[in-house]
Amino acid sequence: MQIPVVVEPLDSGHFRAQGLAPFNAAIAEGPTSDAALAKLREELNKELQSGKRVVMMDFPGEETNPWLAMAGSLIDNPLFDEWQVVMREYRDQVNREEGIERD
Repeated sequence: MQIPVVVEPLDSGHFRAQGLAPFNAAIAEGPTSDAALAKLREELNKELQSGKRVVMMDFPGEETNPWLAMAGSLIDNPLFDEWQVVMREYRDQVNREEGIERD
């Protein structure tokens, strides 16, 4: 599991490492950034060993993607194939005029 952690220098020359939600209560200080992180890791391990868990929950949404209603609607439309050919020819023409090579 990876969680975001803030490491900041203190005026005393030490460093503070602090977990963000849901571990925002975990704070550790040390003479170096690595030492503060090591102490924070110990604090977070204590929380996890005491039974704290982080889980992801899915909630079904009522909102649907409006683009899905038309997805695949042109699959058997001969005009779509024709449109693609014309667009490709136009793009090739513009590329030639601009000096752009296309494979």
